Amino acid sequence: MPIKKFLVLVAGFLPLVGIGQVSSDDMALKPGDPVVSTLDSLLSIRNVLRLSETDMVSKEVADPNAVVFSNDFIQSRISKISTPVPLTFNNQVKRYIELYASQRVQLTSRVLGLSHLYFPVFEQMLDKYNIPVEFKYLSIVESALNPVAVSSAGATGIWQFMYNTGKLYGLNINSYIDERRDVMKATDAACRYFKEMYDIYGDWLLVVASYNCGPRNVNRAIARAGGSKNFWEISRFLPAETRGYVPAFIAATYVMNYANDYQIYPKAPAYTFYDVDSVGVKEKVSLRQLSQTLDIPYDVISFLNPIYKRGIIPGEGYKLNLPAEKISQYIANEETIYALSGKELAPFSVALADNADYVQVKRHVKVRKGESIYAFAQRNDCTASQVKKWNRLKSNHLVAGRSLVVMAMVKQTPAKSVNDNIAENKKVPDVKDSSTVCADSTEETIVTSGVDQKNNVQTEVKQHPDFIYHLVQPGDTLWNIAKRYDGVTVESLKKANHFSTDYTLRVGAKIKVPAI
Repeated sequence: MPIKKFLVLVAGFLPLVGIGQVSSDDMALKPGDPVVSTLDSLLSIRNVLRLSETDMVSKEVADPNAVVFSNDFIQSRISKISTPVPLTFNNQVKRYIELYASQRVQLTSRVLGLSHLYFPVFEQMLDKYNIPVEFKYLSIVESALNPVAVSSAGATGIWQFMYNTGKLYGLNINSYIDERRDVMKATDAACRYFKEMYDIYGDWLLVVASYNCGPRNVNRAIARAGGSKNFWEISRFLPAETRGYVPAFIAATYVMNYANDYQIYPKAPAYTFYDVDSVGVKEKVSLRQLSQTLDIPYDVISFLNPIYKRGIIPGEGYKLNLPAEKISQYIANEETIYALSGKELAPFSVALADNADYVQVKRHVKVRKGESIYAFAQRNDCTASQVKKWNRLKSNHLVAGRSLVVMAMVKQTPAKSVNDNIAENKKVPDVKDSSTVCADSTEETIVTSGVDQKNNVQTEVKQHPDFIYHLVQPGDTLWNIAKRYDGVTVESLKKANHFSTDYTLRVGAKIKVPAI
Protein backbone atom coordinates (compact mmCIF):
# COMPACT_ATOMS: atom_id res chain seq x y z
CA MET A 1 0.00 0.00 0.00
CA PRO A 2 1.50 3.43 -0.90
CA ILE A 3 2.67 5.25 2.18
CA LYS A 4 0.49 8.28 1.47
CA LYS A 5 -2.66 6.19 1.30
CA PHE A 6 -1.63 4.41 4.47
CA LEU A 7 -1.13 7.70 6.30
CA VAL A 8 -4.49 9.01 5.18
CA LEU A 9 -6.22 5.79 6.15
CA VAL A 10 -4.70 5.80 9.63
CA ALA A 11 -5.11 9.55 10.08
CA GLY A 12 -8.80 9.16 9.35
CA PHE A 13 -9.14 7.40 12.67
CA LEU A 14 -6.82 9.78 14.54
CA PRO A 15 -8.15 13.34 14.91
CA LEU A 16 -5.18 15.67 15.17
CA VAL A 17 -6.61 17.82 17.91
CA GLY A 18 -8.18 16.75 21.15
CA ILE A 19 -10.78 19.41 21.95
CA GLY A 20 -14.25 18.05 22.67
CA GLN A 21 -17.05 18.81 20.27
CA VAL A 22 -19.72 21.32 21.21
CA SER A 23 -23.18 19.84 21.35
CA SER A 24 -25.20 22.71 19.91
CA ASP A 25 -25.57 24.00 16.38
CA ASP A 26 -25.83 27.52 17.76
CA MET A 27 -22.74 29.38 16.58
CA ALA A 28 -22.89 32.07 19.28
CA LEU A 29 -19.65 31.98 21.27
CA LYS A 30 -19.93 30.59 24.77
CA PRO A 31 -17.41 30.34 27.64
CA GLY A 32 -16.94 26.66 26.82
CA ASP A 33 -16.14 27.32 23.16
CA PRO A 34 -12.81 25.53 22.50
CA VAL A 35 -11.36 28.55 20.68
CA VAL A 36 -12.21 30.77 23.66
CA SER A 37 -10.74 28.26 26.12
CA THR A 38 -7.55 28.01 24.08
CA LEU A 39 -7.08 31.77 24.05
CA ASP A 40 -7.73 31.96 27.79
CA SER A 41 -4.93 29.43 28.40
CA LEU A 42 -2.44 32.26 27.86
CA LEU A 43 -3.30 33.47 31.35
CA SER A 44 -1.11 30.64 32.64
CA ILE A 45 2.14 31.97 31.13
CA ARG A 46 1.95 35.51 32.44
CA ASN A 47 5.28 35.24 34.29
CA VAL A 48 7.23 34.33 31.17
CA LEU A 49 5.68 37.25 29.34
CA ARG A 50 6.84 39.44 32.25
CA LEU A 51 3.50 41.26 32.40
CA SER A 52 2.63 43.76 35.10
CA GLU A 53 -0.51 43.65 37.20
CA THR A 54 -2.02 46.39 35.03
CA ASP A 55 -1.87 43.99 32.09
CA MET A 56 -4.17 41.54 33.83
CA VAL A 57 -7.59 42.44 32.46
CA SER A 58 -10.53 40.17 33.24
CA LYS A 59 -10.91 37.64 30.47
CA GLU A 60 -14.71 37.89 30.75
CA VAL A 61 -15.01 41.61 30.04
CA ALA A 62 -14.94 43.04 26.53
CA ASP A 63 -12.80 46.11 25.93
CA PRO A 64 -15.24 49.07 26.01
CA ASN A 65 -12.82 51.06 23.86
CA ALA A 66 -12.42 48.39 21.18
CA VAL A 67 -12.52 49.69 17.62
CA VAL A 68 -15.57 48.57 15.62
CA PHE A 69 -15.72 48.51 11.82
CA SER A 70 -18.65 47.98 9.47
CA ASN A 71 -19.19 44.66 7.75
CA ASP A 72 -18.40 46.22 4.38
CA PHE A 73 -15.09 47.56 5.71
CA ILE A 74 -14.11 44.14 7.11
CA GLN A 75 -15.13 42.41 3.87
CA SER A 76 -13.01 44.87 1.92
CA ARG A 77 -9.98 44.29 4.15
CA ILE A 78 -10.26 40.50 4.02
CA SER A 79 -10.43 40.60 0.22
CA LYS A 80 -7.12 42.51 0.16
CA ILE A 81 -5.21 39.70 1.90
CA SER A 82 -3.24 38.11 -0.92
CA THR A 83 -3.49 34.36 -0.38
CA PRO A 84 -4.61 31.19 -2.19
CA VAL A 85 -6.73 30.36 0.87
CA PRO A 86 -10.40 31.28 0.10
CA LEU A 87 -11.11 33.70 2.96
CA THR A 88 -14.82 34.38 3.35
CA PHE A 89 -16.53 36.91 5.62
CA ASN A 90 -19.87 36.03 7.21
CA ASN A 91 -21.57 36.16 10.60
CA GLN A 92 -19.69 33.12 11.88
CA VAL A 93 -16.35 34.71 11.04
CA LYS A 94 -17.51 38.02 12.52
CA ARG A 95 -18.20 36.42 15.91
CA TYR A 96 -14.59 35.24 16.14
CA ILE A 97 -13.29 38.60 14.95
CA GLU A 98 -15.15 40.12 17.89
CA LEU A 99 -13.53 37.55 20.18
CA TYR A 100 -9.99 38.49 19.14
CA ALA A 101 -10.53 42.23 18.57
CA SER A 102 -12.93 43.09 21.40
CA GLN A 103 -13.70 40.39 23.95
CA ARG A 104 -10.09 39.22 24.47
CA VAL A 105 -7.98 42.18 23.35
CA GLN A 106 -5.36 41.75 26.09
CA LEU A 107 -4.91 38.07 25.28
CA THR A 108 -4.70 38.83 21.56
CA SER A 109 -1.90 41.26 22.45
CA ARG A 110 -0.05 38.36 24.04
CA VAL A 111 -0.56 36.26 20.93
CA LEU A 112 0.93 39.09 18.88
CA GLY A 113 3.92 39.18 21.21
CA LEU A 114 4.47 35.44 21.04
CA SER A 115 4.24 35.57 17.25
CA HIS A 116 7.60 37.36 17.22
CA LEU A 117 9.11 34.24 18.78
CA TYR A 118 7.39 31.54 16.72
CA PHE A 119 6.20 32.91 13.37
CA PRO A 120 9.69 33.09 11.80
CA VAL A 121 9.98 29.32 12.40
CA PHE A 122 6.53 28.67 10.93
CA GLU A 123 7.16 30.83 7.89
CA GLN A 124 10.40 29.01 7.01
CA MET A 125 8.74 25.61 7.30
CA LEU A 126 5.60 26.61 5.38
CA ASP A 127 7.78 27.95 2.59
CA LYS A 128 9.74 24.67 2.52
CA TYR A 129 6.54 22.72 1.83
CA ASN A 130 4.98 25.40 -0.43
CA ILE A 131 2.03 25.93 1.90
CA PRO A 132 0.28 29.33 2.18
CA VAL A 133 1.94 31.44 4.85
CA GLU A 134 -1.48 32.17 6.36
CA PHE A 135 -1.43 28.68 7.86
CA LYS A 136 0.78 30.09 10.61
CA TYR A 137 -2.40 31.66 12.02
CA LEU A 138 -3.92 28.20 12.46
CA SER A 139 -1.59 27.77 15.44
CA ILE A 140 -3.47 30.60 17.18
CA VAL A 141 -6.72 28.65 16.96
CA GLU A 142 -4.94 25.47 18.05
CA SER A 143 -2.95 26.68 21.06
CA ALA A 144 -2.85 30.51 21.13
CA LEU A 145 0.92 29.97 20.65
CA ASN A 146 1.23 28.38 24.09
CA PRO A 147 4.07 25.82 23.66
CA VAL A 148 2.98 23.76 26.67
CA ALA A 149 -0.75 23.81 25.92
CA VAL A 150 -2.48 20.52 26.71
CA SER A 151 -6.12 19.94 25.87
CA SER A 152 -8.50 17.94 28.04
CA ALA A 153 -8.06 15.05 25.60
CA GLY A 154 -4.26 15.18 25.79
CA ALA A 155 -3.45 17.06 22.56
CA THR A 156 -0.13 18.77 23.25
CA GLY A 157 2.05 21.63 22.03
CA ILE A 158 1.61 24.59 19.73
CA TRP A 159 0.16 22.35 16.99
CA GLN A 160 -1.87 20.21 19.42
CA PHE A 161 -0.91 16.74 18.24
CA MET A 162 -2.56 13.77 19.90
CA TYR A 163 -0.16 11.08 21.16
CA ASN A 164 -0.77 8.52 18.40
CA THR A 165 -0.83 11.11 15.63
CA GLY A 166 2.44 12.59 16.88
CA LYS A 167 4.01 9.13 16.79
CA LEU A 168 2.60 8.55 13.30
CA TYR A 169 4.35 11.69 12.07
CA GLY A 170 7.69 10.77 13.62
CA LEU A 171 7.59 12.81 16.83
CA ASN A 172 9.52 11.20 19.68
CA ILE A 173 7.59 10.97 22.95
CA ASN A 174 9.08 9.28 26.02
CA SER A 175 9.61 9.82 29.75
CA TYR A 176 12.02 12.72 29.23
CA ILE A 177 11.02 14.43 26.00
CA ASP A 178 7.89 15.26 24.06
CA GLU A 179 8.63 16.47 20.54
CA ARG A 180 5.05 17.63 20.17
CA ARG A 181 6.42 20.60 22.16
CA ASP A 182 9.41 20.99 19.83
CA VAL A 183 8.39 23.99 17.75
CA MET A 184 10.54 23.09 14.75
CA LYS A 185 9.73 19.37 14.60
CA ALA A 186 6.04 19.76 15.37
CA THR A 187 5.73 22.46 12.70
CA ASP A 188 7.44 20.17 10.19
CA ALA A 189 4.99 17.39 11.06
CA ALA A 190 2.01 19.73 10.72
CA CYS A 191 3.24 20.96 7.33
CA ARG A 192 3.59 17.39 6.06
CA TYR A 193 0.00 16.77 7.08
CA PHE A 194 -1.20 19.95 5.35
CA LYS A 195 0.57 18.95 2.14
CA GLU A 196 -0.85 15.42 2.17
CA MET A 197 -4.39 16.68 2.75
CA TYR A 198 -4.11 19.30 0.00
CA ASP A 199 -3.00 16.60 -2.44
CA ILE A 200 -6.29 14.85 -1.63
CA TYR A 201 -8.79 17.72 -1.43
CA GLY A 202 -7.25 20.52 -3.49
CA ASP A 203 -8.88 23.08 -1.18
CA TRP A 204 -7.09 24.79 1.69
CA LEU A 205 -10.17 25.27 3.88
CA LEU A 206 -10.84 21.54 3.71
CA VAL A 207 -7.24 21.00 4.80
CA VAL A 208 -7.95 23.23 7.81
CA ALA A 209 -11.16 21.33 8.54
CA SER A 210 -9.42 17.94 8.32
CA TYR A 211 -6.75 19.12 10.77
CA ASN A 212 -9.51 19.57 13.32
CA CYS A 213 -11.79 16.59 12.76
CA GLY A 214 -9.74 14.18 10.64
CA PRO A 215 -10.16 13.30 6.95
CA ARG A 216 -12.72 10.60 7.66
CA ASN A 217 -15.24 13.21 8.88
CA VAL A 218 -14.43 15.48 5.94
CA ASN A 219 -14.94 12.61 3.50
CA ARG A 220 -18.31 11.81 5.04
CA ALA A 221 -19.40 15.45 4.81
CA ILE A 222 -18.35 15.61 1.16
CA ALA A 223 -20.35 12.48 0.40
CA ARG A 224 -23.44 13.79 2.18
CA ALA A 225 -23.16 17.10 0.31
CA GLY A 226 -23.24 15.32 -3.03
CA GLY A 227 -19.51 15.43 -3.67
CA SER A 228 -18.99 19.16 -3.14
CA LYS A 229 -15.54 20.21 -1.94
CA ASN A 230 -16.62 23.68 -0.81
CA PHE A 231 -16.30 24.04 2.96
CA TRP A 232 -19.39 26.23 3.35
CA GLU A 233 -21.51 23.75 1.39
CA ILE A 234 -20.42 20.73 3.43
CA SER A 235 -20.10 22.48 6.82
CA ARG A 236 -23.57 21.46 8.03
CA PHE A 237 -22.42 17.83 7.80
CA LEU A 238 -19.22 18.42 9.80
CA PRO A 239 -18.85 18.20 13.60
CA ALA A 240 -20.08 21.33 15.37
CA GLU A 241 -16.60 22.17 16.60
CA THR A 242 -15.19 22.16 13.07
CA ARG A 243 -17.98 24.47 11.92
CA GLY A 244 -16.52 27.04 14.30
CA TYR A 245 -12.87 26.07 13.82
CA VAL A 246 -12.57 27.19 10.21
CA PRO A 247 -14.30 30.59 10.78
CA ALA A 248 -11.98 31.11 13.77
CA PHE A 249 -8.98 30.53 11.48
CA ILE A 250 -10.26 33.14 9.02
CA ALA A 251 -10.91 35.58 11.87
CA ALA A 252 -7.42 35.07 13.33
CA THR A 253 -5.89 35.64 9.90
CA TYR A 254 -7.82 38.89 9.49
CA VAL A 255 -7.16 40.29 12.99
CA MET A 256 -3.44 39.47 12.90
CA ASN A 257 -3.12 41.22 9.54
CA TYR A 258 -4.98 44.34 10.71
CA ALA A 259 -4.18 44.43 14.44
CA ASN A 260 -2.98 48.03 14.22
CA ASP A 261 -6.36 49.13 12.88
CA TYR A 262 -7.90 47.75 16.07
CA GLN A 263 -5.19 49.38 18.20
CA ILE A 264 -3.97 45.98 19.37
CA TYR A 265 -0.25 45.97 20.06
CA PRO A 266 2.07 43.11 21.08
CA LYS A 267 2.91 42.27 24.67
CA ALA A 268 6.14 40.51 23.91
CA PRO A 269 7.88 37.77 25.89
CA ALA A 270 11.36 38.36 27.27
CA TYR A 271 12.87 37.10 23.99
CA THR A 272 12.01 37.07 20.30
CA PHE A 273 13.10 34.51 17.70
CA TYR A 274 16.21 36.53 16.93
CA ASP A 275 17.19 36.75 20.60
CA VAL A 276 17.32 32.95 21.02
CA ASP A 277 19.97 30.52 19.79
CA SER A 278 20.58 26.78 20.15
CA VAL A 279 23.60 24.75 21.21
CA GLY A 280 24.08 20.98 21.26
CA VAL A 281 24.67 19.29 24.61
CA LYS A 282 27.16 16.46 25.16
CA GLU A 283 25.99 15.08 28.48
CA LYS A 284 22.91 14.88 30.66
CA VAL A 285 22.14 18.24 32.24
CA SER A 286 19.24 19.73 34.18
CA LEU A 287 17.48 22.97 33.33
CA ARG A 288 17.52 23.83 37.04
CA GLN A 289 21.33 23.62 37.10
CA LEU A 290 21.56 25.67 33.90
CA SER A 291 19.22 28.26 35.36
CA GLN A 292 21.40 28.64 38.42
CA THR A 293 24.77 28.48 36.67
CA LEU A 294 23.91 30.80 33.77
CA ASP A 295 21.76 33.10 35.91
CA ILE A 296 18.60 32.68 33.80
CA PRO A 297 15.18 32.65 35.50
CA TYR A 298 13.94 29.06 35.60
CA ASP A 299 10.56 29.91 34.09
CA VAL A 300 12.31 31.49 31.09
CA ILE A 301 14.69 28.59 30.40
CA SER A 302 11.79 26.14 30.78
CA PHE A 303 9.65 28.21 28.40
CA LEU A 304 12.44 28.20 25.81
CA ASN A 305 12.88 24.42 26.19
CA PRO A 306 9.34 23.02 26.54
CA ILE A 307 10.32 19.68 24.98
CA TYR A 308 11.98 18.48 28.21
CA LYS A 309 9.11 17.16 30.33
CA ARG A 310 11.09 16.64 33.54
CA GLY A 311 13.40 19.61 33.18
CA ILE A 312 16.28 17.32 32.19
CA ILE A 313 18.13 17.16 28.87
CA PRO A 314 18.89 13.42 28.49
CA GLY A 315 22.31 13.82 26.88
CA GLU A 316 24.16 13.98 23.58
CA GLY A 317 22.09 14.58 20.49
CA TYR A 318 19.71 17.07 22.08
CA LYS A 319 19.69 20.83 21.80
CA LEU A 320 19.45 23.54 24.40
CA ASN A 321 17.73 26.83 23.55
CA LEU A 322 19.20 29.83 25.33
CA PRO A 323 19.10 33.61 25.13
CA ALA A 324 21.70 34.39 22.48
CA GLU A 325 23.86 36.37 24.89
CA LYS A 326 24.20 33.28 27.12
CA ILE A 327 25.54 30.93 24.43
CA SER A 328 29.17 31.98 24.84
CA GLN A 329 28.92 31.61 28.62
CA TYR A 330 27.55 28.10 28.22
CA ILE A 331 30.31 27.06 25.81
CA ALA A 332 33.05 28.58 27.99
CA ASN A 333 31.80 26.76 31.08
CA GLU A 334 30.43 23.60 29.48
CA GLU A 335 32.63 21.12 31.36
CA THR A 336 31.93 22.79 34.69
CA ILE A 337 28.19 22.66 34.01
CA TYR A 338 28.33 18.93 33.21
CA ALA A 339 30.37 18.27 36.35
CA LEU A 340 27.88 20.11 38.52
CA SER A 341 24.78 18.70 36.87
CA GLY A 342 25.41 15.24 38.26
CA LYS A 343 25.03 16.59 41.74
CA GLU A 344 21.68 17.38 43.28
CA LEU A 345 21.48 21.07 44.06
CA ALA A 346 22.65 21.07 47.66
CA PRO A 347 20.57 23.06 50.14
CA PHE A 348 22.28 26.06 51.66
CA SER A 349 21.01 25.35 55.15
CA VAL A 350 22.16 26.02 58.69
CA ALA A 351 21.35 23.74 61.62
CA LEU A 352 21.13 25.31 65.05
CA ALA A 353 23.16 23.10 67.39
CA ASP A 354 23.40 23.37 71.16
CA ASN A 355 25.25 26.46 72.35
CA ALA A 356 25.80 27.71 68.84
CA ASP A 357 24.44 30.50 66.68
CA TYR A 358 24.98 31.45 63.06
CA VAL A 359 26.49 34.60 61.67
CA GLN A 360 27.05 35.95 58.20
CA VAL A 361 30.72 36.37 57.44
CA LYS A 362 32.38 38.39 54.72
CA ARG A 363 35.29 36.46 53.23
CA HIS A 364 37.90 37.64 50.77
CA VAL A 365 38.67 34.79 48.38
CA LYS A 366 41.32 34.82 45.66
CA VAL A 367 40.39 33.91 42.10
CA ARG A 368 42.33 30.93 40.83
CA LYS A 369 44.10 30.87 37.48
CA GLY A 370 41.68 30.12 34.65
CA GLU A 371 38.68 30.13 36.99
CA SER A 372 35.37 31.31 35.57
CA ILE A 373 32.84 33.21 37.61
CA TYR A 374 30.63 30.11 37.62
CA ALA A 375 33.38 27.82 38.90
CA PHE A 376 34.27 30.45 41.51
CA ALA A 377 30.64 30.67 42.61
CA GLN A 378 30.31 26.89 42.86
CA ARG A 379 33.50 26.64 44.92
CA ASN A 380 32.03 29.14 47.35
CA ASP A 381 28.46 27.78 47.46
CA CYS A 382 26.82 30.82 45.90
CA THR A 383 25.65 31.98 42.48
CA ALA A 384 27.38 34.01 39.80
CA SER A 385 24.84 36.81 40.22
CA GLN A 386 25.61 36.98 43.95
CA VAL A 387 29.34 37.25 43.24
CA LYS A 388 28.66 40.12 40.84
CA LYS A 389 26.37 41.85 43.33
CA TRP A 390 28.73 41.52 46.31
CA ASN A 391 31.67 42.84 44.27
CA ARG A 392 29.80 45.29 42.03
CA LEU A 393 31.09 43.54 38.92
CA LYS A 394 29.76 44.73 35.57
CA SER A 395 30.89 41.66 33.61
CA ASN A 396 31.54 37.97 34.18
CA HIS A 397 35.28 38.29 33.58
CA LEU A 398 37.47 37.47 36.59
CA VAL A 399 41.15 38.34 37.06
CA ALA A 400 43.34 35.58 38.50
CA GLY A 401 44.77 36.50 41.89
CA ARG A 402 42.17 39.14 42.65
CA SER A 403 40.37 38.85 45.99
CA LEU A 404 36.59 38.88 45.81
CA VAL A 405 34.04 39.28 48.59
CA VAL A 406 31.98 36.18 49.42
CA MET A 407 29.24 36.24 52.05
CA ALA A 408 28.81 32.98 54.00
CA MET A 409 26.66 31.71 56.86
CA VAL A 410 28.91 30.12 59.51
CA LYS A 411 28.49 28.68 62.99
CA GLN A 412 30.20 30.29 65.97
CA THR A 413 30.80 28.86 69.41
CA PRO A 414 29.52 30.77 72.46
CA ALA A 415 31.28 34.10 72.74
CA LYS A 416 33.55 34.80 75.60
CA SER A 417 32.82 37.50 78.09
CA VAL A 418 33.41 41.11 77.22
CA ASN A 419 36.44 41.20 79.49
CA ASP A 420 37.89 38.10 77.83
CA ASN A 421 37.50 39.67 74.42
CA ILE A 422 39.11 42.90 75.55
CA ALA A 423 42.01 40.93 76.98
CA GLU A 424 42.47 39.22 73.63
CA ASN A 425 42.38 42.48 71.64
CA LYS A 426 38.75 41.98 70.67
CA LYS A 427 39.33 39.04 68.39
CA VAL A 428 36.54 38.04 66.06
CA PRO A 429 34.55 35.17 67.67
CA ASP A 430 35.92 31.75 66.76
CA VAL A 431 34.29 30.47 63.58
CA LYS A 432 33.84 26.75 62.99
CA ASP A 433 32.00 24.42 60.63
CA SER A 434 31.56 27.00 57.91
CA SER A 435 28.99 26.15 55.29
CA THR A 436 31.50 27.64 52.86
CA VAL A 437 35.03 26.30 53.20
CA CYS A 438 37.49 28.54 51.37
CA ALA A 439 41.16 27.61 51.54
CA ASP A 440 42.08 30.86 49.85
CA SER A 441 40.31 33.11 52.40
CA THR A 442 42.44 35.93 53.70
CA GLU A 443 40.01 37.81 55.92
CA GLU A 444 36.71 37.29 57.75
CA THR A 445 34.40 40.04 58.96
CA ILE A 446 31.13 39.41 60.78
CA VAL A 447 28.46 41.58 59.21
CA THR A 448 25.22 40.22 60.69
CA SER A 449 24.72 37.90 63.61
CA GLY A 450 23.39 37.45 67.07
CA VAL A 451 26.39 39.48 68.20
CA ASP A 452 26.25 43.18 68.95
CA GLN A 453 29.25 44.07 66.81
CA LYS A 454 29.59 47.59 68.10
CA ASN A 455 30.12 46.42 71.67
CA ASN A 456 31.17 42.88 70.78
CA VAL A 457 28.58 41.56 73.22
CA GLN A 458 27.05 38.11 72.71
CA THR A 459 23.25 38.22 72.67
CA GLU A 460 21.18 35.36 74.06
CA VAL A 461 21.54 32.19 71.98
CA LYS A 462 18.20 30.53 71.25
CA GLN A 463 18.19 26.80 70.78
CA HIS A 464 15.74 25.27 68.31
CA PRO A 465 15.81 21.48 68.68
CA ASP A 466 12.65 21.07 66.60
CA PHE A 467 13.85 22.55 63.33
CA ILE A 468 16.78 23.72 61.26
CA TYR A 469 17.02 26.73 58.98
CA HIS A 470 17.26 26.74 55.21
CA LEU A 471 18.54 29.82 53.38
CA VAL A 472 16.48 30.29 50.20
CA GLN A 473 18.55 30.24 47.00
CA PRO A 474 17.65 31.39 43.48
CA GLY A 475 15.32 28.85 41.88
CA ASP A 476 14.14 27.38 45.18
CA THR A 477 10.52 26.36 45.64
CA LEU A 478 8.84 24.75 48.64
CA TRP A 479 8.60 21.57 46.62
CA ASN A 480 12.31 21.21 45.82
CA ILE A 481 13.29 22.32 49.33
CA ALA A 482 11.09 19.60 50.82
CA LYS A 483 12.71 17.00 48.54
CA ARG A 484 16.13 17.71 50.06
CA TYR A 485 15.12 16.79 53.60
CA ASP A 486 13.95 13.31 54.58
CA GLY A 487 10.36 13.22 55.75
CA VAL A 488 9.67 16.88 54.98
CA THR A 489 6.67 17.86 52.86
CA VAL A 490 5.43 21.09 51.35
CA GLU A 491 2.59 21.13 53.87
CA SER A 492 4.95 20.70 56.82
CA LEU A 493 7.06 23.62 55.54
CA LYS A 494 3.95 25.79 55.24
CA LYS A 495 2.84 24.85 58.75
CA ALA A 496 6.26 25.41 60.35
CA ASN A 497 6.57 28.86 58.78
CA HIS A 498 2.88 29.87 58.90
CA PHE A 499 2.90 30.41 55.14
CA SER A 500 -0.34 31.35 53.41
CA THR A 501 -1.41 29.54 50.23
CA ASP A 502 -0.12 32.35 47.98
CA TYR A 503 3.14 32.96 49.86
CA THR A 504 6.13 33.67 47.60
CA LEU A 505 9.66 32.67 48.63
CA ARG A 506 12.27 35.43 48.67
CA VAL A 507 15.89 34.70 47.83
CA GLY A 508 17.98 35.14 50.97
CA ALA A 509 15.09 34.47 53.35
CA LYS A 510 15.68 31.96 56.16
CA ILE A 511 12.87 29.44 56.57
CA LYS A 512 12.31 26.71 59.14
CA VAL A 513 12.63 23.05 58.17
CA PRO A 514 10.99 20.70 60.69
CA ALA A 515 13.34 18.15 62.25
CA ILE A 516 11.90 14.71 61.52
